[in-house]
Amino acid sequence: MLERIKQSSSFKWIVGLTSVVVVLVAWQIYGSYYPLISSTPTSIAAAVVGLFTSTRLFGGMTTTFSSALVITLWTFVVGYVIAIVAGIAVGTAMYASKLVETALDPYITALYNMPYVALAPLFMIFFGVDFTARVVVVLLSVVFVIIINSFAGFKNAGSALVETGRSFGHSGLKVFQKIVFPGALPYIMTGARIGVARGLVGVIVSESVVQIVYLGYQLQYYGEVTLQVDYELAIVVIISLISLGLTEVLKYGEKMSSKWKVNP
Repeated sequence: MLERIKQSSSFKWIVGLTSVVVVLVAWQIYGSYYPLISSTPTSIAAAVVGLFTSTRLFGGMTTTFSSALVITLWTFVVGYVIAIVAGIAVGTAMYASKLVETALDPYITALYNMPYVALAPLFMIFFGVDFTARVVVVLLSVVFVIIINSFAGFKNAGSALVETGRSFGHSGLKVFQKIVFPGALPYIMTGARIGVARGLVGVIVSESVVQIVYLGYQLQYYGEVTLQVDYELAIVVIISLISLGLTEVLKYGEKMSSKWKVNP
């Protein structure tokens, strides 16, 4: 009986909600005693409201947080979508050709582990400080995890099913469309889910580097210039909630696509 209760969805919600309440209360108490190094949840909530309801001056430019948020998210979406499409295309090429796999595998492995956020200033030199440079940072932050996951998904799509499809006279393209790609979807969705956090970090860092008045710069401004910890943490909370929402959507997509997953 006890095990059944622990496995129920309502029990998980209660435990999760309780843990959030405990953390918020402890944070409120700690922040009240040490306001210089830590804000409080109530102050952060007030700062969130202040961000969306006020117009502020940054570097001689008057802007609103809402407009900055839209531009930051648009930059992320463009880089993220390009990374998904390019990653699946490269993964497909590696699956279709052993020569391509052998040629690209060492570079992809090395580039996947490269800290692109640290190279953001270099990208600004090559691409300038406009939209393109920030999209490139997001693209490179996400694309390699998509390549690796899509290629792994294609290879593990189920060799028995692939051979069965070929034995029925289906062409290689038909087998890929009907068997290989659907079987790889859970892997691709996992890569897309992992890429959300990597892409958001990339766009925030690129904006802080180029010092333009979007989320990355505002985060740095409140933390280093005005020392408004509550506003800095408010932006962090907003970014975290966006990341959490996107991750949950992709996690649901990953779960729905798992019905296509087969054993190799």
